[in-house]
Order: sequence, then C-alpha cells, then structure tokens
Amino acid sequence: MSIPAYLILGSPSSGRCGVAADAIENALEDDDFCTVFVSANEKPTAVDRQISSAPNAGFVRYSDYADARKKISQLDENKISHVFFVGDSSKDIADTIEAFKEFVDDGKIRLVRIWSVLDCAMLIRFPKETGAYADELSHFADCLILSRSWQVPAKSVSEIRQKYEKLCRPHMFVVLNEKFRTDRPIDLLIDETRRISMYFDSFDASDELDIDEENLPEEPFSLERKPDPYIKRLPNGARAKPVENPAYYAIESRRIETEEKNK
Repeated sequence: MSIPAYLILGSPSSGRCGVAADAIENALEDDDFCTVFVSANEKPTAVDRQISSAPNAGFVRYSDYADARKKISQLDENKISHVFFVGDSSKDIADTIEAFKEFVDDGKIRLVRIWSVLDCAMLIRFPKETGAYADELSHFADCLILSRSWQVPAKSVSEIRQKYEKLCRPHMFVVLNEKFRTDRPIDLLIDETRRISMYFDSFDASDELDIDEENLPEEPFSLERKPDPYIKRLPNGARAKPVENPAYYAIESRRIETEEKNK
C-alpha cells in the first residue's frame, strides 16, 4: 500500500519545517511514524534537530530530486505512516511538482495534500517581485499557509486572503503563529483534495462528456487534456509561464527585519 505523502512548498525561512514539526508533535496518532525529507541545499535549523530527535519521526536529507526518488523507493511502508516532503526552495515550483509527480507515479507514495507556505512579510515588502510566486503557490495548494503574518499589518494579511477568495480558490487558509504553529494542525492532514491544479489527477475526458449516437457534436472536438499552465513548456523547452524564484527576496526580507529590530 502506498504511503500517504504531503508536499510542502515555500521559500527559505518561510516556516516549512516548522509546519512539519507541528504536525508530527500535535497531529499524528500514537502509532504513526513520519519520515521528513529536506534538501541538503537548505540551511540546517533547530527545527531539523527537533524533527530528527522526535520518537515518531525520521529525518532524511536528499542531494537532488534523483536522490530523493531513490530514497523514497527504499521506504518501509510497514513502518512509515506518513511522508512529509519539503521541496527544495532553490528549485522552481514547477520543477518540484514535476519531480514529485514522478515519485507518486512510482507507487511507493501517494499524494494526499500540498501545503504551500506563503511568507507574507516577503510578499508585502516585494509585491511586484514575488506576487507571481504567491499566485503559483496558491495554484498548487490544498492548504495555503500564511506565515510571518505577525511582521506585517493585519489588513495586509486579510487582503492576501481576500485576493484568493475572490479568485474562488478552493484551498483552505491557515495562519501560523510566531512559533510556526497552527491552531489545528490535524486539519492539514485531512485526506481531501482542494487544489485547482489537476496535474496529479487521473483523468478520462470521455467520462466528462455526455455523448451517445444520438447526441454527437457538430464541430470537431479534442479529448486531449490541457496542460497545467505552470508545467507547460514551449517548443524550445522553456516554461510557458516562468516564475522567478523568490529566494533572494526572502533573504532580503529577513535582513530588513533584523535591521528594524536593531534600531
């Protein structure tokens, strides 16, 4: 049986591992065991040590997505009840999504939910530079997790939420506190798809059509599924909808915070 897996997206220092640690400590059952995958490109933190020392969790570093794929294939499904996979923040979200789809297709794990952790402080400070990235996080999210909201006006956080509500995004919204914890981490684990992206979904276009011998369309039609806008590539191999990696702006946002604290 495939292991339930959760993909965690977000920029550096957004609180991705904090969300994982919260779920491990406060949402898993007594007999559960979770393996957390984190890229070797990510800066080690105290939260990493917290996860690795937890009695109900294991911590795995992967060098690249090929290495992660190999390590996932070696997981013991009789021991491991959950996988939390933290995407490499140095990679484009689209690349991470494509790689994770391969992991899922291998059959060892099955995707339950995508957690997109949005650094609100970064977005508010650099809206033009990181707005498209926030939109992409929302596009793939089952849960849009608003992080570092305490560093910006509450009105700004409300406006972020209202934007995606007006776009009729079905994902749930979760707000992290200063310890990167949620009020109800168990809600994140619910096995319910809420993302608008259908990239991971099995699809038979003929099932969506009401066609029989007496109800044939007059115009030609195609049963080919439209590619996800963020995954789609042009004939030259480039992404049709490229999004700038926000790592620089996340680091710059932390620098600004440090300066403000030292004033």
